[in-house]
Amino acid sequence: MNRLSLLGISLLAIAACAPQPSPPPTVAATPAPGSPPNTTTFFDGTYAGSFVQGITPGSPTTQCPNIRVAPALTIRNGVARFDALNLTFQGYVTPQGELVMQSGGGETFEGHIDPYYVLKGRVTGNCIYDATWTRNTSPRV
Repeated sequence: MNRLSLLGISLLAIAACAPQPSPPPTVAATPAPGSPPNTTTFFDGTYAGSFVQGITPGSPTTQCPNIRVAPALTIRNGVARFDALNLTFQGYVTPQGELVMQSGGGETFEGHIDPYYVLKGRVTGNCIYDATWTRNTSPRV
């Protein structure tokens, strides 16, 4: 064998014996906010709508109807739901009171329930609305 071959074999042997980097540490998967494993029944109940404010007047092709009072909202087993403008919004409440709901039409509601069971949030889509709900005095549905 010539010197070049011996050098190449020696380098391969050294590389094979060199310590390999350790794999990255595994991180426990945490449930996504507003998902079935990350919900609570603490906020369950029926919420009466108390306020709606239209933020956008709509575009020339989309009219945003005036809504005076938010429709009733129900939270059962951590799943929140309300119907408005021929759409059904549904999503999960986190233990921190965060709520994100989607409609079948692609509209989104994002809000938060405070310690006094007042839910404030915003519906976004073709039209934008701010709304407020208050839980009825009987907490469970």
